[in-house]
Amino acid sequence: MNASPIRYVRSEGGIHIAYRTVGAGARDYLIVLPTLGTVEMLTEPPARRMLSGYGKHSRVISFDRRGGGLSDPIPAPATLEEQMADVNAVLDACSSDRVVVEAQAEATMLAVVFAATHPERVSHLVLLHPMARMIRAPGYDAGWPDEETRDREFVRTLIARWGTGDNAAVACPFLAATDPDFLDWWGRWERVSSSPGGFERRARLVGKLDVREILPRVQAPTLVLDRPAAKAMDSAHARYVAEHIPGAELVEIPGRDAISFGDGHEAYEEQVERFVTGSVAAPGTERALATVLFTDIARSTEIAAERGDRRWRELLESHDRLTRELVDAYGGVAVKSTGDGFLARFDGPARAVRCAVDLGRRVSDLGIEIRAGLHTGEIELIGADVGGMAVHIGARIGALGEPGEVLASSTVRDLVVGSGIEFADRGAHSLKGVPGEWRLFAVDSV
Repeated sequence: MNASPIRYVRSEGGIHIAYRTVGAGARDYLIVLPTLGTVEMLTEPPARRMLSGYGKHSRVISFDRRGGGLSDPIPAPATLEEQMADVNAVLDACSSDRVVVEAQAEATMLAVVFAATHPERVSHLVLLHPMARMIRAPGYDAGWPDEETRDREFVRTLIARWGTGDNAAVACPFLAATDPDFLDWWGRWERVSSSPGGFERRARLVGKLDVREILPRVQAPTLVLDRPAAKAMDSAHARYVAEHIPGAELVEIPGRDAISFGDGHEAYEEQVERFVTGSVAAPGTERALATVLFTDIARSTEIAAERGDRRWRELLESHDRLTRELVDAYGGVAVKSTGDGFLARFDGPARAVRCAVDLGRRVSDLGIEIRAGLHTGEIELIGADVGGMAVHIGARIGALGEPGEVLASSTVRDLVVGSGIEFADRGAHSLKGVPGEWRLFAVDSV
């Protein structure tokens, strides 16, 4: 990955803004970091994998927001107008006339205002978990009920754990549970980005921002991306933004992490590449018939709250270790953890069913229950990962299960005839995003 040294440009008021570029693609791609963020660590894992993906089609430009990270400190939080001047200064320093602008969470408010104010400089707008404001208002039902609640439940809680890495478990449960270095990375990300007090002051200003009236004035083609399973974010924000930017495209993508380079980052990158280039480079996929197994820990949110961050992480580690051992024992492939569950694939449906049932029994020793979903169909083998409609269907089936239940599609049931596995009919169901009705069956005995 070709990353430039960190450089500085003097912006409005004589403030030095830190910036860097990565890659040398055919177009310029500006990442507007959130209030919490720094270019110092963008080239480190896990963030660097996203930049490497972008490098296939773009030169990436990013900068530290005024008053944060490596940019000059300031006595009071910066206005959006001052920060727009910083964006222009960075683009000028990079000799960039026109860019794709990407932003996430509260940074999308700056990106929206910049795109509407400087349409000549913005070719496309990519927004992940965007928001027009953070506090509810008449006609805007997303977000915190009032500033006091947001301050108490969000800002103060964040500050109390600042720099320890513990905030990562809330924002990025998948990476926190599966990457042993991620908590340390997140703690340093916070510490380098800002002092606790500096972040607190900026966060209070962000809580007062409102860009609803700006949304209809955005001229750039806009892609709004949302991860409905990311519990740290409210999808109602994304729907509102997509409905009010003319012609905006709203796409739901998989993953539980709030940040772009969390789980599901492959789908994120594909959507971005498709949107800004008009196509996606073939990832070298192979197709195969397989049975996919999705598991999910029942009551995971409540259990995490009851046990606390450390004990919850220890539980997830035990769960993941047991899952991998059993999947391997039944001849399957443990594809990946999904945060509080697992995706695995098998070349035989009966072994997949027996593995799911055995896993359900064994995790009871950990004091938890799982729900499991199974479907057999054609999958795409993408390196170590899998994709395709069969994977999507398996996930939807798993989500419908009751705690302790193994649900399967009629395809699985039909393919294991003669195996001695018995099923109970659970009726016809609609699966979100999948055409038609699907008859599902609960495993009764194996």
